[in-house]
Parts: sequence; C-alpha cells; structure tokens
Amino acid sequence: MANQVEGGRLQRMARLAGLAARTTRDLATARAKQMLGNGDAAQMGESLRPTAERMVEVLGSMKGAATKMGQFISLVDQEVFPPEARQALQRLLNQAPQRLSPEAARAVILEELGATPEELFAQFDPEPFAAASMGQVHGATLHDGRDVVVKIQFPGVDKAIEADLRNAGTMTAALSLAGGIFDARRYFEEIAATLRRELDYREEAKQLAEFRRVAAPWPEIALPEHVPEHSSARVITLTRLRGPTLLEFANDENADAASRFRVAQQLVVSSWGPFLSTGLIHADPHPGNYIVCADGRLGVLDFGATRQMQMDFVQTYWRVLDAAMADTHLALHDLLTGAHFELRGEPVETEKWLQALSAIVEAPMRRSHYDFGACQIAVDVRKLSQQYPAVTLQSRPPENSLMFYRSLVGIAGDLRLLKAAGNFRAVTADIMARARPVT
Repeated sequence: MANQVEGGRLQRMARLAGLAARTTRDLATARAKQMLGNGDAAQMGESLRPTAERMVEVLGSMKGAATKMGQFISLVDQEVFPPEARQALQRLLNQAPQRLSPEAARAVILEELGATPEELFAQFDPEPFAAASMGQVHGATLHDGRDVVVKIQFPGVDKAIEADLRNAGTMTAALSLAGGIFDARRYFEEIAATLRRELDYREEAKQLAEFRRVAAPWPEIALPEHVPEHSSARVITLTRLRGPTLLEFANDENADAASRFRVAQQLVVSSWGPFLSTGLIHADPHPGNYIVCADGRLGVLDFGATRQMQMDFVQTYWRVLDAAMADTHLALHDLLTGAHFELRGEPVETEKWLQALSAIVEAPMRRSHYDFGACQIAVDVRKLSQQYPAVTLQSRPPENSLMFYRSLVGIAGDLRLLKAAGNFRAVTADIMARARPVT
C-alpha cells in the first residue's frame, strides 16, 4: 500500500512518457503481426494483455490525472485493445490497485474531522471497498443508524495533479492513445480548473446539492445525501446507495436484455435530463460512478466534475434533437458557428463533414432500434476524420464544452459496456418531453 501519492514532476513525466512509448510500440507490433498473418485476433488479444496490465499498474498507482487518463482510455477507446486486454483495463474503471493503509486512512480522518473513526461512527470499515483516481471509499454507519460511505482523499494527490498539469505535453501525448478525439492542449484551462475543483470535497458537496435540485423531476435516478458534520475539504460522507456498479452489472452474464435496456434508459436520463432542462451535466461517467439499485433506480455518484453549460449551447442541442425527432436535417455550419464552435475550414467542405458526422452520432436517435453492443460510432468518427483531415483539424467546440463532450463520449462507452439494445429514439423523445421548458 502506498500512503503518499508520488508528486515529483520529473518522476511522473518519465513514467508517463515511458508508458506512452511502450504502449504505442506494443500496439503497433501487434497490429503489424496481424496484418502479416502471423496471428489471429485471440493471439493479438493475449499478446496485449501484459500491455494492459502495465497501464493499469502504472496509471493506477500514480493516481490523480494519470488514473483519470487511464479510465478515459479504458472507457472511450474500447476498440483499441482486443477483449482479452480490455478485461485488464476495466479494473481502472472501478478499482485502482493502490490504496491507503488503515492507519493512514485513520490519520486523514483525524486530521480533517478532529476525531477518530471510532468516535465519529458507530461502525467504520478500515478496509476500503473502492479506490479511484483521487481517493478511496469506506463503508460506515452513523450513530443514528444511517448507512453511509466515507471518501478519503489520498495524501499528496494535490501535488500529483499539479505535477501532471505542468506535464501537460506528456499527458496529452499519452491521451492520443485514446484516438485523439480532442486536442487536449486547446482545452488545458478547462481541464485544469475541473481537476483542481475535484480536490475540494466541499465543492463536490455543493455540486451534489445542485444536482439533487435539478434532478428532482427524474425519479428513476437515485442520488446520495451529504452528511456535512462528517465532511471536510478532504473527507466527504454521503448516504450509501447499495447494489452492483454499472461495470459489475454489465459484466453479469445473468443480466438479461430487458434489464440492460432499462439501465441504459436511466443512464441516458441521468445525463440528458438535467442537461436539457437546466444545462447541468454530470461529467464523470465512468461505470464505477453508477449503482444499479435493488429498487429499480440507477444511482449516480461522484459530483466533483459537474458542469453548468450556458443556455445558448443547450438551445443548440434542442434544435439538433428536434430535427432528429422530425427526421429532418439542419444547416449545421451556421448553427454551430452561432454557438461559438470554431469552424475555420472551407464552409462547403465543413458542412459536408458536419452532415456526415451528424449521421454517425445521431444514429441511435434516428432509428427505432439501435444495438450499442455492435456500436461502431467511435470507429466511424475516426474514419470520417481521416477522410476530412484538414476540416477536422480546423474545427473544435468551445473550450467550456469539454466536460459536456467528456460526458457524452463516456456515456456512449457505458452503453457499449452494457451491450444495450432497444428503441433509444423513444427514450430520447421521452426525455425531451419531460425536459422541455414550458412556454
């Protein structure tokens, strides 16, 4: 167990650079062998398992932005690694390999809350049941009988994040393993502000309160309650939502198609409902942040990275969705330019690219049946980018929309994990009907 996250800038940069170089080399070697006929898909998958294990160990042990990067790669770019290697990478989505010792966790609680776990709680489990990029989570019971979780921030993770932000070039180079969906350098300030805000659990408590207010019209979504008297900047206590995580549910062979589609509906609601009604987005959609509750609801966790979008941006998506529901098409160049998208390519060629991109990403909403288990959206978007390289490089959404697209891409990855299939067009129409402002 590591009781202090490594924070040295040069040490972290060296580890990231080495990992990125070795992973790139391993992927290129495996693909070359397959193209030359020296191995089938199963052999390729087995050959990349050590590569995936190395990513889990290095990124998981580094914590902070490095672990978040690994979660992003694991969730977004599921096609980069074969299934055998993805099984290893999935560990970063729910459990990080390095944790605090019971003594170190106890010391953080004492320092932050001024009392020991034994004094604060009727029962406190010294062993965490989950650990992620910035902290670990313990089960506990309050003296009034409430079932709660206690999230403890890793000592030194703040220094690690600052080191990673100073190493932005190395971080963004490693992120290119995830397909280069964004030029992360252009969005540095948004990334930095979000990561720094996530370090303060008092801010997370405020964001949870706002999300609870906004999500009130969506009873199929379950949210924890904050326990302020047992919380601080580095410790947060919340009421516990019990059930399998979304990742555990997705990997359960006994989960039938109807249950998978029900959970998928709730997942889409948890993202698009609050966004379309008020512009608020939950921007950390990795599957460890969702609980499939026994009462049939979907629990949503971790509110350190919510983002309030401006309403002109929200209205742009209302127009896009209205067109999809009406089976019509919009002139996208002018619409997106008006919403502060930067589109510097030749307008006619850019419009062709936008229409083709729209056809790909809107497919689940324009069809009466869509199977995310066979989803090729990420692959098709990459192919389209290769067909229109100049336009792609000269087009980008507004910087403050990064967390929205992080949520959108992450939710799509979750739906692929679920292998959910059904009428997502009807799901979208229902969300729109409940979220549409009264005029």
